[in-house]
Amino acid sequence: MNSRGSRSYVRETTLIFLLENAVWPLFIAIYFILGAIQPLMFSPTFLIYIMYLSIPLGFAIIAQTICLIGGVLDLSIGSIVGFSAMLSGVILKDFKIVPPELSIILPILIGLLCGLFNGYFIGFLKLNPFIVTLATMMIFQGLKIIVARGFTIPGGYLPEIYLFPGSNIIFAITSFLFLIVIVWIFLKYTKLGIHIYVVGGSQDVAHMMGVDPKKMLFLIFGISGLFSGISGLYYSGFNRSVPITLGNEVLFPTFAAAIISGVSLKGGRGNVLNVVGGALLLGSIEAFLVTFAISPEARIVGYGFMVLIAVLFNQFRDNLRDSILRRI
Repeated sequence: MNSRGSRSYVRETTLIFLLENAVWPLFIAIYFILGAIQPLMFSPTFLIYIMYLSIPLGFAIIAQTICLIGGVLDLSIGSIVGFSAMLSGVILKDFKIVPPELSIILPILIGLLCGLFNGYFIGFLKLNPFIVTLATMMIFQGLKIIVARGFTIPGGYLPEIYLFPGSNIIFAITSFLFLIVIVWIFLKYTKLGIHIYVVGGSQDVAHMMGVDPKKMLFLIFGISGLFSGISGLYYSGFNRSVPITLGNEVLFPTFAAAIISGVSLKGGRGNVLNVVGGALLLGSIEAFLVTFAISPEARIVGYGFMVLIAVLFNQFRDNLRDSILRRI
């Protein structure tokens, strides 16, 4: 390769790297734009608040990211977040059958079971992921309302150790960063993690490589449910209660953040570490809206536009990447 070809190759590969990690310059740009409008956002204390605000949603974004890397979409994530938190809250408040020391495990276990429920129908019964998770979204949402009996569970009825992960700022941030590194190592360096990418890229190729898509889809949705349960745990601590509305506005931000973070809608591609940037981006926007007391209804409209922008950005990124790869 001559010097001109070498420079061209470096330029093209650098451009691909920037495309894959575009969430970081995007976050920085939007953060400074929002800060110019609301200078309070430049306060170190407020920046820590943005990081803290991003944590519960960040776990749900991890759940959606793993599904998208595996080539599927989970519409039930928000409902699992709310149901796992609410059912755990009711059990801890009314039945007292779980020792406080083990209470943290409860929403995680419930979320895992909900995810495996999805995975069984999608993986082993080969049903359409969109239809299954649409159905379970309604099922878990309805069950949340039923078990709540129309009431929010105040934090005073819940063990302090249960609320601690989501209520302690330092622990919430450090535990999130620790877990996302663990997930990155799992996806990048373990056989099961690599198989998730393979199944997401092509189930036919996975078959030829000896990978069973049925088992991998079961695993993918199990992991998604597990992190949805963790999200429910941290939301409970963040709110120091379990609101009846918990999880209602989680689904669309997770989808938008995962796509903006570099995960391809076609599956088989994405870096879970970029979820940190996606979570911070949405956290910044959320914090900005809070400072101006924007209504929840208006935020839903904003989330809808955010999803549309994310899909357009994904198409632009994929087309540009494909064009660059053809030139290399």
